[in-house]
Amino acid sequence: MGFRCDAATLERLEWNRLLLCLSRGAATARGAQACLDLAFEQTRAGVSERLAETDEIRRLLDAGEALSFGGVSDLRPLLEVVSKGQVLTAAALSDVCANLDAAGRLQRFLAERSERMPLLSDLAQTLPDLSALARAIERMVSPEGTIRDDASPALKKLRRQARDLESEIDQRMSRLLADSGLRVHLQDHFATQREGRAVLPVRADSRGSVRGIVHDVSSSGTTLFIEPESVVEAGNRLRMARREIEREEERLLRELSSDVAAESAPLAASGNTLEVLDVAHARGRLSQLLFARAPELDPGAPLSVRTLSHPLLQLEAGLDPDDIVANDVELAAEERALIISGPNAGGKTVAAKAIGLAALSLRAGLHLPCGDDSRFPIFDTVAADIGDEQDLRSGLSTFSARMSNLARIAATADADTLVIVDEIGEGTEPAEGAALAQALLEAFVDRGATVIATTHFNRLKELAGNDARFRNASAEFDSETLLPTYRIQLGVPGSSGAAWVAERMGVSPEIVSRARGLLDREDRRLEALTRSLSELRQELEGERQTATRVRAQSERTREEYEARLESLRGARREALASMNSELEAAYRSARDELAAIMRQVQRGGESGQVASRAYQELGQLREKTEAVSRQHADPLPRAETLDWEQIEPGTRLELEGLSSAAILLENPDRRGRIVVRVGGTRTELPAERVRRVLDPVEPVAAKPRRHVDVERSAEPEADAAIPECDLRGLRVDEALDRAEAQLQKLLGRGANQLRFIHGHGTGALRSAIRSWLRDSSYVESFAPGSDHDGGNGVTIATLAH
Repeated sequence: MGFRCDAATLERLEWNRLLLCLSRGAATARGAQACLDLAFEQTRAGVSERLAETDEIRRLLDAGEALSFGGVSDLRPLLEVVSKGQVLTAAALSDVCANLDAAGRLQRFLAERSERMPLLSDLAQTLPDLSALARAIERMVSPEGTIRDDASPALKKLRRQARDLESEIDQRMSRLLADSGLRVHLQDHFATQREGRAVLPVRADSRGSVRGIVHDVSSSGTTLFIEPESVVEAGNRLRMARREIEREEERLLRELSSDVAAESAPLAASGNTLEVLDVAHARGRLSQLLFARAPELDPGAPLSVRTLSHPLLQLEAGLDPDDIVANDVELAAEERALIISGPNAGGKTVAAKAIGLAALSLRAGLHLPCGDDSRFPIFDTVAADIGDEQDLRSGLSTFSARMSNLARIAATADADTLVIVDEIGEGTEPAEGAALAQALLEAFVDRGATVIATTHFNRLKELAGNDARFRNASAEFDSETLLPTYRIQLGVPGSSGAAWVAERMGVSPEIVSRARGLLDREDRRLEALTRSLSELRQELEGERQTATRVRAQSERTREEYEARLESLRGARREALASMNSELEAAYRSARDELAAIMRQVQRGGESGQVASRAYQELGQLREKTEAVSRQHADPLPRAETLDWEQIEPGTRLELEGLSSAAILLENPDRRGRIVVRVGGTRTELPAERVRRVLDPVEPVAAKPRRHVDVERSAEPEADAAIPECDLRGLRVDEALDRAEAQLQKLLGRGANQLRFIHGHGTGALRSAIRSWLRDSSYVESFAPGSDHDGGNGVTIATLAH
């Protein structure tokens, strides 16, 4: 089924005024006229396609781009001329060529953006290829609308001859003007043109003194314009040359006009496509101007529009978008009619018209000035009954005319009809008018129509409480300022506030008081109730706005705090990176110095005590580096998030309250306690004290052993199977950590002995290792190595089982 909407409804909803605003966004006169005559899409698929085209243009405009229609003009009058066999002027042919150039530019522009604008790009690809015609016109006609000199060899020759003759005549006239004997007979000392001939302004009383042909006389009769005898022959030849030029130009124009006539059908199709593109561009510009968008189209869903505003408030009234009150209009699944009540001039009719105008706009592919999450059915019929419908010619009163219109609507309404009724039932006795209004509204919804109605009748306000198909809404009225707020509140009826309005308009308090006293008791109760509900709603709305404002301020404060915190974190990371860089540089320098000392030790140049002290200083520097890194590191997961099954004994841990790392000896037991070694001390503590897991200790694979000059016994095979733990070059606490970790790893593997290589040195490391072994419950005994195994530089521990 196509779309239906009579001319009276379009006028009541001010559709033509919106189209006039749309036409101002067109780039061409033809496009502007097409906007004024904008047709409604007859199918729902067509509606979706037009809206999608508007979406594409809107995205293009939002990106700072636009379609260029420079050179586009309406060719229909020219095509009508050539269809009758008439010849086009050079200027008209230039217009044809400009149109073809513009069509080509638009086609290329949209092809380059086909991914973003698929619909309009496909439309532009339908533009016919008339490049051959364009080249033919460009070859003969200039963009200024004149025939080029080189349009043909004959024309080029004729124009050159004409220029030569003109030059010859100018030279002869100059010599005549310079002749002192002739100058006394001239009225002015210059040459001019009459009827295309060169003439001199000769005084009337000197007629006999200047031989030639008189071509004109001044209005006063005192001056004769004479072509001198000496230039007459040249003038004749120039006139003949110009006539030949005209004939050649006419031949060329006829030839081009014939070419245009042969392509009249493609040219007409090209003009139609350019018109469609211009109208689409105007729809996109209107969408951007109104900050509009396409709502979700759902034919079966109820009306649900967020922050809808009437477009003419901005386009014609000139209101700033921020000053326009936008309203939500929503119906639940079972609701079919919205009854808007409230004071006069409170915005009821504007809200109702906005809905009707929105339904028409969607059918024409226009975006709506509404908010996100809006949902709008596609109506097949829009009918409106608004304003004074008095018809003097048919002898109908306002009430009669409106009843006639409503009767037609009631007879044809269906589930795809939108009915807009303003002040339904007004114009007759109130009680009877209200009853008739209710009956009409019930008839509309019985037929499945969606209805937006405004009223002052209390009967209709009560209807929503008795019939689930109806919903109340109210135009808000500020009881303190006695002014409307133009906000539509859903779910509650509104007070008409007639007495308030009368007071505001200057009616005396006595009259107003008397009017209130004359109200029926039920009317007074209902009026008081609706007024109370309206005031309560305003109060709640004020509190909601305050809460929203406080929340927005809190969000801004939180964002500012997070930005400042991130800035501080960045500054800390930069400072830490700089500090670490300096410490690493110092560590590398100390390590290089230590390497030099070790080389001297190997050559016998330095004592072992110097090397040992250098090792200790190097270790302290490394510990300081790690401590600084741990102190400034970002917080890591706490122990309760650690996967202890993936953490093996020997792993280095960072403990809460300690600056140095600990070595894990035993994983958590049933009580959640772990055993660690800190420095040379073994201790048990809760797993919760683990802040994070550091890198595991280095593998304990044996380092290349330095040569020990001892004799080996004949039975080394037995000792060769003993696992080793090389501790040379380590500080005491590092050596103990490594020894403890290696011991823990071997306990479950059935090993009987473990060889600790600590070297001779100062003896401090040897003493620390043997003291630790003496206290360990995992060690049954220990002894120095044999002579062939390093002697006192090695300690062999026998493990307890």
